[in-house]
Amino acid sequence: MKNTKEILAYTVCEKFNNNIYEILQQRYNVSLQKDIIIVTLKDDRHIIVFKYGVYVAWNVDYETIKFFENFISDYTIEPLEQTLVDNLEYNYSDEFKIHLDCLTLDKNDILLKVSISNAIAQHLKIENFENIIQESIETNSLIPKELARTGKISLSKKEISKKMGELFLVKSQINLHYDLLDTPEFIWEYPEYEHYYEKTTKYLDINSRLEVLNKKVEVIHELLDMLGHEQNHKYSSFLEWIIIILIMLEIIMNVMDHF
Repeated sequence: MKNTKEILAYTVCEKFNNNIYEILQQRYNVSLQKDIIIVTLKDDRHIIVFKYGVYVAWNVDYETIKFFENFISDYTIEPLEQTLVDNLEYNYSDEFKIHLDCLTLDKNDILLKVSISNAIAQHLKIENFENIIQESIETNSLIPKELARTGKISLSKKEISKKMGELFLVKSQINLHYDLLDTPEFIWEYPEYEHYYEKTTKYLDINSRLEVLNKKVEVIHELLDMLGHEQNHKYSSFLEWIIIILIMLEIIMNVMDHF
């Protein structure tokens, strides 16, 4: 499409260091909108940075993005093994619309781009959560199958505790950051841009994906409950065997005393 420019979005880590704004100030022309960092480059190019590990580049060439990523790499917390990337295109016309991953903007306004970037960043963060929780579910999918087939779980108490710890970390990670997926403070501050944000979230299917994500979190919760019950059962069985052995020892000692 004529005069089309590119939007590239990246999720690189769990979150950026708290001093990422000051770090970027050392090299770039930056400004703050709420807790969103706007990096302004020349020729109407911007990189919009969200502290939860996502940045969205508008009309920025690959070499510049690569340099930017290398520059901030030392200020990431829990970097992802594989960066999540998404790309869209945009141009300008009289009416705002989205069709086939191409956004038509009705004005060249940095706050408009920030509102759209919020939706894109949430979209990528959801994808990150989806990958984490799906991997966890697949890793532990044999547990309920084994329980249904044999009536018990073959894992030791220590292995069950480790599984519970892993599942709890996944659940906590999502629950702790779930507020990131609510309507951003930026939109409450600038309600005139809500239309752009809402239309983009609708196009990216964010609300329905959140519902699916919630259901998958419930699956994790059920797995935790299942493992917890099994752990309690194993502990109860262990105590029962101790009691049986003690009773047997007492009987043997009484018999020996009798004779």
